[in-house]
Amino acid sequence: MYDPNKGTVLLNGRDLKSYDDAERSQKIGFILQEPFLFTGTVRENILYGNELYKDHTNAQMEQVIADANLGSLLAIFEDGLDTKVLSSGNSISLGQKQLIAFMRAVLRDPDLLILDEATANIDTITEKLLGEILNNLPEHTTRVIIAHRLNTIENADEIFFVNSGEVTRAGSLNDAMNMLLKGKRVS
Repeated sequence: MYDPNKGTVLLNGRDLKSYDDAERSQKIGFILQEPFLFTGTVRENILYGNELYKDHTNAQMEQVIADANLGSLLAIFEDGLDTKVLSSGNSISLGQKQLIAFMRAVLRDPDLLILDEATANIDTITEKLLGEILNNLPEHTTRVIIAHRLNTIENADEIFFVNSGEVTRAGSLNDAMNMLLKGKRVS
């Protein structure tokens, strides 16, 4: 979303700026703590910007969602794909909004999936379910998880702390815990 102050950001060995907007949005998925949704249905919000499934019936979409291991998330919505969503936000919970954003991002099959506090507003059972879904994403999907709770990143290959503009490599969860126990100030 922002150009770097210096250097180049590469995605699959190619300068990120060389991708057009459509390519970039297909290759990069993101889920924010407070996702953007618009007035419509769960289906319309899941398919936003994804032309691949625009002509699918609800039955076909339910199968696509099941094939992507997302069926249990859809089941949380009383009327499934037809559940109404209001942009004002009072029709569904913030946790449900995050689940819609999660399904939207995963169905794009991105090369890079960025989760920025994406599980902050969901219960621990649903968080565990999302963790299983993340673990079953295709190998080509790199996951970047931004989180304050270490249990959210317990299966990460690499952990970094960011504090006051400084990035510190922590390595594994055990290494990160040891850094915290030694009193190294990180956040």
